[in-house]
Amino acid sequence: ESCQYTIIFHCMAALSERGSAPVSETSPYEMVRSQELNALLGPKASMQAVDLLCDLHNTTANTGLCLITYSDRDWICLHICKHLQREMASTPVRYVHFDIPLNEAYSLDSVGKHGFAMEIGPQPHGVVRSVIFSAMQEGVQLMMDWICQFNSGTLFEGGWVDVYTMVKNIDYPRDSETHVITAAVHPDLQDRDFCLLHPGDPMFLCFSGETLRYRGKEALYPFFINEGAYYEKGVALSLARKRRVQIPSVRSETLR
Repeated sequence: ESCQYTIIFHCMAALSERGSAPVSETSPYEMVRSQELNALLGPKASMQAVDLLCDLHNTTANTGLCLITYSDRDWICLHICKHLQREMASTPVRYVHFDIPLNEAYSLDSVGKHGFAMEIGPQPHGVVRSVIFSAMQEGVQLMMDWICQFNSGTLFEGGWVDVYTMVKNIDYPRDSETHVITAAVHPDLQDRDFCLLHPGDPMFLCFSGETLRYRGKEALYPFFINEGAYYEKGVALSLARKRRVQIPSVRSETLR
């Protein structure tokens, strides 16, 4: 109702090891709910956890459709991504890898044996855009189709998938005393998620008119550029390194 991405305490954050403390009558609703979901779908990192969890998200950034995971070796998730890339010709589909230990992972999809967030943009919070809604609907249906085929014993041939592994986050330029933001994302960078950013490329446009350039030592791929929910987190954009990952052929019998 408030059209905010986060309210007081993010429900997903309670799914990390730090959020596993016992709840009480004064615990935030989000913490209570997260532990209820962990009990229902997990427990996390247990043999009782559900086989696959897909957590649906939207972003204000121009990302297209992303499958965001904590593993670059989860053949199930990688094959689903490969399937969506083949079938969704009108929507770019990418595999994003957050390289952090599973016990520190805070999203709902980390509770399952396999899992990913399916995140799509650009779409402002509190707004429905038909093209984004339709793409998400198509992505979910294709995922379900793949699962049905997999459970029926279909052999999925191996291949290659590009994996974007997050390297670091970049904050907005800020006043040294007040910490107030002093620049916006540069027009040449805005909406260019997953387009290679080279050292020296424009990154921010200061409110004074000065252009600040990317000073990194290597070219990286920006994503979540100017995400509305990340202003409070001090993140103007994330940077990722891309590499091609070879995935083996899979059939349900081979994973039992």
